[in-house]
Amino acid sequence: MNYLPAPAYVPGIQIYKYNLVRKIGEGKFGQVWLANDLALQCQYAIKILNPGVPVDKRLREAQIGHALCHNNLVRVHQADIQGHGSDYIVVIAMDYMPNGSVVALTNPAGFLPLPDVLQVAKDILQGLEYLHANSFYHNDIKPQNILIGPVGQAMLTDYGIVGVSANGQPVAAPGSYRLHMAPEVITGGQINIQTDIYQAGLTLFRLACGLSHLRSKQATLGWGDYFHAIQNGKLVTKNDFPSFVPTRLQSIILKAIATNPTQRFQAALEMRRAVEKLAFPGHCTVDATGQLVGTNGHNAFRFEKQATGSRKFSLASYKKNLNSGNEIRVSAFSGRDLTSSQADALLGKFIKHVVTGS
Repeated sequence: MNYLPAPAYVPGIQIYKYNLVRKIGEGKFGQVWLANDLALQCQYAIKILNPGVPVDKRLREAQIGHALCHNNLVRVHQADIQGHGSDYIVVIAMDYMPNGSVVALTNPAGFLPLPDVLQVAKDILQGLEYLHANSFYHNDIKPQNILIGPVGQAMLTDYGIVGVSANGQPVAAPGSYRLHMAPEVITGGQINIQTDIYQAGLTLFRLACGLSHLRSKQATLGWGDYFHAIQNGKLVTKNDFPSFVPTRLQSIILKAIATNPTQRFQAALEMRRAVEKLAFPGHCTVDATGQLVGTNGHNAFRFEKQATGSRKFSLASYKKNLNSGNEIRVSAFSGRDLTSSQADALLGKFIKHVVTGS
C-alpha cells in the first residue's frame, strides 16, 4: 500500500467525533491515538490511516476487524470518514488496551519468562483458530501486534494485511511483514493457514529468546541473504536457542517454522495442543542489572562466572530458599580451572536443571 505522509496531529485536536489524547503508535499506515469519543463518552484506540490509498481499501481493515468477536482478538467497533482537502481521513476505532503489547512485558534482555511465553502462545493460537475457522489469515503476527487484554490475556490486533479465503485455499498476500515472511511467500506470494503457523513460530521464538535476535541477523546478513536463510531452513536452528529454552519448546517452534509447509503444524489447534502439554517447574529471566537468574518453586538461583587467569574460569552456582533467605553453593554445578567452553557447558546444565528440574 502506497500511503502518503500523515497530516500533523497533536493532543486536543478533534477529528470527526474523536478528541485526541495522546499518540500510542505510528507506522507507515498512519498513527494510533488514544482518543475520547465525544458522542459515546468513552475512550478508544483510533487508527488514523494515511491518505493516498482509496477509501474502500482503507476501510477493508475495519470491516474485517468489526466482523470478529473473540476473547483473543481486538475488535474494531466502528470506522469513520472525514473529508480532508482532495482526499479523506479514515479513522478506525478499536478497544483501547492500556497495558500495551507483550513487548512492554519483556525483561531487559528482551525476552519473556517461560510461563508467559507459553500463555501467550496458547492465547494467540486460540485467536488464530477463530480466524481460520472464519476464512481469515492474519498474515501479520509479531510481538508488536499482540496486546494485553483486560484480564491479562494475549490478543492479536492489526488486520491491515489480513487475507480472506472463501474456501480455505491460499490467497495472494495483501502485504507482508518481511522479518516473518514464510518461505512460500517469498517464492509465490501466497498465504494460508501454514503461513500464519510459521509467523506464530517465529513470534514465539523471539518472545522466548529475545526480540532483537532476528533483527540482528537481518542487519548482519542483509535482506537477500536473510531471505535465502529462510528458504534454506537456516534462519533459526537449535544453536540459536539459549539454554533456558527447554528442548520440547524448541521442537515446537522448529516444527512451526519448517521450510516445507506440510511438515509444520497443520492447524492452530494442533499447535496449541502441543503447547498445552508443556509444563516446567522453573524458568529464567534477567534482573535489572542484566544478570540471568532462575526460579524453581521456593528457590531462586544465580551464578557467578569469573576469569581466574591463564584463560581459566571459575563457576559458582547458588540456590537461595525464598522462605528462609538461606543461600547455599550448588557444588554439582560449580567448578574451578575451567576453560570458557567448559564453564559455559556446566552453566548450561545448571540452567537446564533450574528450568526442567532434571
